[in-house]
Order: sequence, then C-alpha cells, then structure tokens
Amino acid sequence: MNQHKHLKQIYRFFMSNRRKEAQAIWIPSIWNECGYANDLDARDGEIQVHPYDFFVQHLQYLFDSSPEYHLAETRNLNDSVIYCSLVRYTTAWDYGHTGELESGTFLRTMILLPLLKKMGVNILYLLPVTLYSNLNLKGDIGSPYAVHNLFELDPHLHDSLLDEMKDFTLHDEMAALVEACHLLDIKVVVDFIPRVTARNSAVIEEHPDWVYWMYLDQLEGFRPPNIPELGFFEECTPDKLETVYRTHETADFLSKFSFPPNELDSVLWESLKARAKQTGEELLTLVEEEMGITTSPAHSDWINDVQPIWTDITFYRLFKDISPMVKPYISPQQAPYVLFDTIKCNYYPGLEPNRELWDMLIDAITFNLNTYGIDGFRIDIGHVLPTALLEEIFQKVKEIKPHAILISEDLFNRNHKKAAKTGYNIMLGSGWNIMTDIKVNLLQNYLRELPELEIPVFACSETADTPRITSRGGVKLARMMTVFNYFLPNAIPYLTTGMEVNEEQPLNCGLGDNTDGAEIPRAFFNKLAINWTESRPMIPLLQQLHQCRKQYSSLLRAGNFLVPDDQGDVLIYAYYQGDELFVGCFNLSPDTTQSVDLEAIYSVNHGFVLLIDSDSEPGSDHVGQRYKQLKIQPHQGMIFYNDKIRAWEE
Repeated sequence: MNQHKHLKQIYRFFMSNRRKEAQAIWIPSIWNECGYANDLDARDGEIQVHPYDFFVQHLQYLFDSSPEYHLAETRNLNDSVIYCSLVRYTTAWDYGHTGELESGTFLRTMILLPLLKKMGVNILYLLPVTLYSNLNLKGDIGSPYAVHNLFELDPHLHDSLLDEMKDFTLHDEMAALVEACHLLDIKVVVDFIPRVTARNSAVIEEHPDWVYWMYLDQLEGFRPPNIPELGFFEECTPDKLETVYRTHETADFLSKFSFPPNELDSVLWESLKARAKQTGEELLTLVEEEMGITTSPAHSDWINDVQPIWTDITFYRLFKDISPMVKPYISPQQAPYVLFDTIKCNYYPGLEPNRELWDMLIDAITFNLNTYGIDGFRIDIGHVLPTALLEEIFQKVKEIKPHAILISEDLFNRNHKKAAKTGYNIMLGSGWNIMTDIKVNLLQNYLRELPELEIPVFACSETADTPRITSRGGVKLARMMTVFNYFLPNAIPYLTTGMEVNEEQPLNCGLGDNTDGAEIPRAFFNKLAINWTESRPMIPLLQQLHQCRKQYSSLLRAGNFLVPDDQGDVLIYAYYQGDELFVGCFNLSPDTTQSVDLEAIYSVNHGFVLLIDSDSEPGSDHVGQRYKQLKIQPHQGMIFYNDKIRAWEE
C-alpha cells in the first residue's frame, strides 16, 4: 500500500506550482507553526503568503515531523486529548481580504495540525463532514446534522487551491487530511448519524417508507404532545406509556401522520419521481405541492422537553412495525409515527427490522473506514438505536479496525457500565452539565464518581452543543475550568474548536442554553469564523497543561485520586502515591478572594511547589515557588506538587 499517497499527491502538485503566480492569501499568524518566513505582508495578527509556496513548506514540515511520532494501533485513552472541529468553521477565514468569509476546508485544516499537536491533541474529532441539505435551512447555511447522503461529502470542504488536480476527488482530500493527522500520531474520529436524516434525504426517492410522513397542513405549530400528568424532561419509561397515550394531545398528535407517498398513490408518486429527475426540481417539494404531505420534523425523545423541534431533519424508520409494548394503545389503522417511545428503539424495538435500511447504515460505516482510513466514530444519539443494530455496527467497525475509538453521546455518567458493555470506549458523560452551575458541592459529587467509571468521559465545561464557558463567566473562568478539567481521573480533556483563543460565539446552544432562546449566530447554522487573532490565546496554557499531565502521568491515576475537604469556595482535588502529592485548588467564587491552607491538606516542612496558575502565563515569577498558605483570586486555579512527603514523615 502506498503510504500517505493522497498527501504526497497534494505535495507534488504544490511543488510543481510553487513558482507560479497565484493570488496571495491571508492567514492568522498563529497558524504558522511551520515557521514560514517568506510572507508578503503582516499586520494585525495575520500574514500574507503565496499559497502554493506556503503549503510546500507546511507539508514538508509535517513530513519532517513525522519521525518523532508513531501511530500505534492501541492507545491509552486516559492519556489522550480530544479536539472537536467543525471543518467548515474551524478554518473559515477571509483569506482574500474581500470582506467575505471562505469556508474551512480539509486542506486548510492541515495547517492547524502542528498547533493541535503543540496542545497535546492526539484525537481529532470531526463534526459531520457529509453532504447536508439546503432545504428547510436553519440559519443562513444550514446544519451539518441534516445529512442528505451518508456517502457524499460537503462540497464546501473542497479547497479551490486543488481545482487543477482534475482526478483528485473530495474523498481524496478527506483521506489526505487523515493521512496528515496520522503523520503526527493524531487519530481521526468522525460523527456518524444513523438515527436521523435530512427532511429531503437522498434515501426518499427509492425508499420513502424509510422515514416518517405527515400532512402538510399540520406542519405549522407541529410539536410533540405535552403530557401534563408528567414532569419536565422525563424519560419515557414503560411505566409512563399508558399516561402518554391516554392524553388527549397524543391522540391529536398521532392524527397528523400520513402513510408514505408510494402507498397513498403509487402512480402519482412515480410520476413525481420522473419529473424531479427530468427537471431537477426538489422531489419533496413536489410531493408537498401535489400530495399534501411532507416528512415529519424530528423532536426530543424526552417528555415535556422545552427544546424546539428540529425542522431540518426527520427520523429513520428503523422498524416496519411498532413495539409490542405500544400496540395496545394504538389503532391498527394508525399511520407510521414517531414519538418519545418510538424514537427510543433501544427500549421499544419492533419485531420487524427494516433490514435494507440497517444494511445501508452498516455499508456507510464500512465506506468511511475503507475510503478515508479513519480511526473511529462518535455515534450520534446512538443510545436510542436498536441494540441489535448497534451490535452489528460495532462488529463491522471492529472487523475492519479492531482498536477503533467509539464514542457514546450518553449524557449521564451513571450509564458508564451500559456504555462499556455495549462496546463504547469513551462517553460524553455529564461533566458539561455539572459545569453549567459551578458550585463546590456539585463538583465534589462529580469528582467522587469519576474513579469508578469503566470508560473515560469528556473532561470539559463546554461542547459543540452548549454555550461557551466564556459566556458564563468570561476568560478567567474559562482558563480556571480548563486547568480543572486537565487532571481528572477517567476523563479526557476535550477542546471545542475556538476555546483555545477564548471564542465566545457558540457552535450551538441545544444543551445548557443560557441565552433564553435568543436568536444569536451559531456556527452550526450560520457563517462564522473563530477569532484567531485573539491577543491572549489559551494555547500557551494548554501546552503547559499537556506537558504537566505528561510529566506526572504515573501519579495521575484513578487509584491515587482523592477529594479533600473544601476550604470555603475553594474546591480541592489531589493525587497521592508514595512520597508524591499533586494538588489542584480552584476558587469558584466569581468575586471573592479566598485563603487556602495547603498544610490542612497535608502538613509538610517545605511547602508545595506551584506548577500552574490559570491567571499567569508559563514562566511567571511565582510559578516554581513553594507555598504553605496563600490567597487565591476569584476564578483562579492552581496546581501544586510535593515529592518529599515520605522523607519528611520519616
């Protein structure tokens, strides 16, 4: 096999063109880890470069750096750092200084890789890169989760610099990015979306019965039924089924659904398909106009959830029938429908799987692994998939990639055993949620459960689905919580793209929303760019955290972890083994300076060495000094170390 063949093709192309005239591009100076010195201009945190010449040097830098790393099949996930990227957003920039943002691309994501490596990243998690729908857009560019075709890529991720590579496809560009990551021992995980699809999904033409349909005149105001007898955000467990289905609103909700168009009028359906092929018209729009039905929007599986419906996606119909547990409450004439329980195929499977659909999903998994050489998947809302389907997906993944990284979206640490048993080796977990309300007692409870987890969780105070931590308390809070998250047991530091430069605009606010539903720009739906020219980025701190975590890796293990008593608003955790003690202190108060007595944690003669201060840059004068007592400022985090405990005890 020709190793790195796609990346080498790009390199040869740029080499052959590096002396040609080309439109210069502007890039953030912070991206220039390869040390490119032939910039044409520089100002305001940017440099102007000849694109071909720059990429020749940058790709050569990647090749030259590669011998320092070894891409191992297996990895100790507890020693990992994950970087989450939405490609079109992460490297979106006004490259031509025209006043217009250009989409990020697979090629330009390669520019960031040395910077990510500097921060210790060894898992790049890509949010959906598949072709998504332009119908029923959310925002001005639409959600990447409205997947139109699982076997095609978003054409916006093509880089125009590669236009003259005529036989080099967008699939090749994605494969080249994966190869570039592997040069630096960065594994690549992609989002896989097996439960929902775009409202006008490519599957509809041949398989309209693979999704759910409703009457068009019922679309306005469509929402799941309110169940007044039940509380807010309740899970639809079997004991609640009768309550859900006996409610008047549920009966009205079920009446909105229709049979698929091919079953309503097969002749008209075939004529509409032929017309769409001939004219290029949107098939779903024709069905709406001529048949008065449309695909039903998706909604949360939680009862009385306040999340708005997802107008751009619909659920796959994974079973041809409904669960036997639900049948007693449903009329035999009921059209296929989706509700809290039918979404959760893990709890409420039917008896007749939609086998062709299942096979298509498994084929998509195989396609991703074989075409791009990726290293794993995050399974979007995988916890509601039928257990049998999930087992088949995992079996196929491990057949091709035995040591694949498999990430569960489960939001609760308490489900760690179930996730591990299913075959996942990482889960999202509940940290992001705990950290929406930063209080000592809540975080202490969270810390105490971490050592018992069977698989690691994300260590983060924001994700792509939540508001930014900076929007909850500013840069000081973001820096403190980043330090806090870097040294937790059974938890992997998780960096949402942009947090390294203190970005405030979110990708989404679907979880932990603090905007009161305000229509603010969000990268999932709007054309945005990260503030890469931020004057005080978090990158030096992240680099320091990575080096510290690596240096003390043998000490930072779950079996050595303990949670000492808090001191006022100061949360404390520690690792203790032999004659070593590693201590983290975090002032959770936003406005009050606190006193910390380190000797109350453990009495020593010579004090504790300060390793990291979230308020200071690496190399600050007081870093490296010893302390027994100190004042800690609002939203300040500090890491201390002492390796003389046993000697002093003796």
